[in-house]
Amino acid sequence: MLTISNDILTGEVAPSDTDPAIDNWLDTHYIAVGSPARTRGQLLVYLCGSFGIPSRLRLIVHLAARLGYHAIGLSYPNSWTVAALCRRSNDPDCHEKARLAIIRGAINSQLVEVGPANSIENRLTRLLGFLSERQGEQGWDMFLDSGVVRWATITVTGHSQGGGHAALIGKHYTVARVVMLGAPADHVRGENTPATWLGKPGLTPADRYYGFAHARDQGFDNMHRSWESLGMMKYGPSVNIDEEPPPYRKARCLITDTTRVIGALCHASVAVDGATPRLADGHPLFEPVWRYLLL
Repeated sequence: MLTISNDILTGEVAPSDTDPAIDNWLDTHYIAVGSPARTRGQLLVYLCGSFGIPSRLRLIVHLAARLGYHAIGLSYPNSWTVAALCRRSNDPDCHEKARLAIIRGAINSQLVEVGPANSIENRLTRLLGFLSERQGEQGWDMFLDSGVVRWATITVTGHSQGGGHAALIGKHYTVARVVMLGAPADHVRGENTPATWLGKPGLTPADRYYGFAHARDQGFDNMHRSWESLGMMKYGPSVNIDEEPPPYRKARCLITDTTRVIGALCHASVAVDGATPRLADGHPLFEPVWRYLLL
């Protein structure tokens, strides 16, 4: 199922192959794993943004595999934006409710209908079980305990909508790290305040949260306020990666203001394969940033 591609094993898995009850949002999961000699014993779960397809977003997943992670680009229900779902709502908990419906499944949600089988949690659990059975020699079983996801072994990351889900997962489970790319921007429009879930106590400590965004992203101000609500600013101010080399003063909040991307591409540039700027040798400009965020 997995094939060698540029020194790592990569492959795709249909969600319905892992669980016949998964009957919608059927883009394939994308899998990458590196040499057993370099394994970290950690899993990277990458959640793409709204309308994104994991098999088209490989750069970060490949990098994670080369850094020793078992890495998964997880296909999940993302055919909307959370901002659009809550645009007309003054409920300060709207964003949390919408995200939890997607993460855990909620048949009777007034915002979005995602059955438990199609949820992020079920998809991840079933995929890990499938890989443990079919690719057991690669050690996927280390991320399950009696059929339950071992969240403490997982770095959960995502772009845009996926980055917000990653942050909320970190609230509900103790994970190894949370990495948010161009996210989250949840705010209550009528009051112009951050969504309440951002400031709620969570199981993952705030010093394990990391964010990276483009300063010209139209949602940047809301992202920066979200990072403040998450408690990330307690560990130092934002650092501009255009002016500071790695390790970026060990900051949790990283920004770029590069003019090598403009307009709407600013939002996608921090994570999406086709939008991120490249160096003359073809390597992504932000690869050192991603490396720092993952290590």
